Amino acid sequence: MQLKFSLPNPAPSPAKNACKILFWLIVFILSISLVRISIVNIAWITSGSMLPNHEVDSRILVNQLAWGLNLPLMQQQIMQWQQPQRGDVVLFHNPHDAGNMWMKRVIGLPGDRIEFRQHRLYVNGQRCALGHRNKEHLPRKNGGFSPTYRIWSSYLEQDWGPVFVPKGKLFLMGDHRGASIDSRRWGAVSGSYITG
Repeated sequence: MQLKFSLPNPAPSPAKNACKILFWLIVFILSISLVRISIVNIAWITSGSMLPNHEVDSRILVNQLAWGLNLPLMQQQIMQWQQPQRGDVVLFHNPHDAGNMWMKRVIGLPGDRIEFRQHRLYVNGQRCALGHRNKEHLPRKNGGFSPTYRIWSSYLEQDWGPVFVPKGKLFLMGDHRGASIDSRRWGAVSGSYITG
């Protein structure tokens, strides 16, 4: 008759436990960082160019998968499944202000003709509706109109345009028309700069 003795498993050493905890902590932090960089972002609004719809010093969540999949930290789109539409608010890398993210409203799509006459915005010759309390909506490419949003018009602004939006670019403007630096100054922005 043979007796079998089994020794109890030795308890893991504190150093081994610490290494395991550290490993999973690093995996967790990297996972959260990847989600923040490529899926959702928190944007802090630092200017009044989007008043009255987005207040200064407010924070918003940005869906970075809204129009496509971007390479994290590279400003390059891998896949695109949807184009921004007129009236959409986008977050983008401004090529004229390196390192800073900007937020503006899409006014013109590739091929559009944008102009400003007698204090009113025109897209492809169609005057954008401006209703009670400066509520504006833009014509959609597939018919109908964008959701209504408020603007602060500048009655000091002179007529400009027409401006034709090149292929692959978007014409962007702030909602506070008199205090916004946007495509009226630096031209249309490449769609590859849009992050959400």
